[in-house]
Formats: sequence, C-alpha cells, structure tokens
Amino acid sequence: MLLVPALLAFAPGLAHALAAPLAGAWDEPAAPALLTATLIVQTIVFLLARTALSHRPLRLALTPRATKARRVRARAMALFAASAEQRTLARTGVLLYLSLDEHRAEIVADAAIHRLVSPDTWGEAMAALLPPLREGKPGAGMAAAVARIGAVLAEHFPKTDSDVNELPDRLIEL
Repeated sequence: MLLVPALLAFAPGLAHALAAPLAGAWDEPAAPALLTATLIVQTIVFLLARTALSHRPLRLALTPRATKARRVRARAMALFAASAEQRTLARTGVLLYLSLDEHRAEIVADAAIHRLVSPDTWGEAMAALLPPLREGKPGAGMAAAVARIGAVLAEHFPKTDSDVNELPDRLIEL
C-alpha cells in the first residue's frame, strides 16, 4: 500500500531528479507542495489498491496456491474436529470438504481410518471428484467421491448387522 514511499526509498535520487526542475532544491518554498503531492499520490494509489483487492475473485487469484491449500486444510480440520472427530464408537468418521472458491478439496478421516488407510488411498476419491467439478456439476462430483470413500471404508470396516449410522449423511453447505 505504500508504493510511492517505497519507490522513493529505493531510488531517493529519482525523487530529487524529478522534483528539481519543478521546485529547485528541497529547501525551496515549493518543497511542501511536493510533499503534499506525494501524499496525495500515495493516498490515490492506496485507495485504488484497496478497492481492487476488496473484489474477492481478484484477491483469490492473487493468493498463492500454498496459502490456499493451507487455509482449506485448516478449515477442513476445524470443521472435522467440530462435527465428526471422535463422534463414532469405532472412530470411523470421514469429512469430504470442497471449497469452490479456492478450487481445493480435502478428505479428513478419523483415527481408526487414519491408522489403516494411507493418505494416498484417497487419491481415487479426489480423481472421481474432479471431472464433474470441471463440468460444473459439483453434486455429481461429491457423489462420485463419496462412493469411492465408501468403497475404501467397506474394505477396511465391513458393515455388520449391529451398525447404526452415527453421523448425518448429508451435504452441509457453508
């Protein structure tokens, strides 16, 4: 936001070279006018940058991928901790988190699943999620990913007659 002062700090001679023809030396009576002009330019640059960055799509486009990934992972972990973690007797809760804004998805599994299933296994579920998303069908992508997650769970935790559904099986849109 301080683009003008930063430019002046990196090239102090440039400011003097630009100002000298207009005002002479810095001790000239016109020096306060130049400082005022610098402040006005700085304010305009600040307001333009602030206005541009208040537009969410632009802000997301300028956010580095690693930052987006970190934020999405943190939100997924927080939501999992609040809604599913340790809420089943066998510790078999799974959260499929999809952030449409950041174009990122995360699968978070409870302790028992995490012990038996390697994180690489979830790649199939992610692969099933992506093609429908690219076609603009997030619901179909989520359904395909849930089917793959279900197949992994069925392999490691087969359904028994005494199984009850301990967590809601519904889409929660935030």
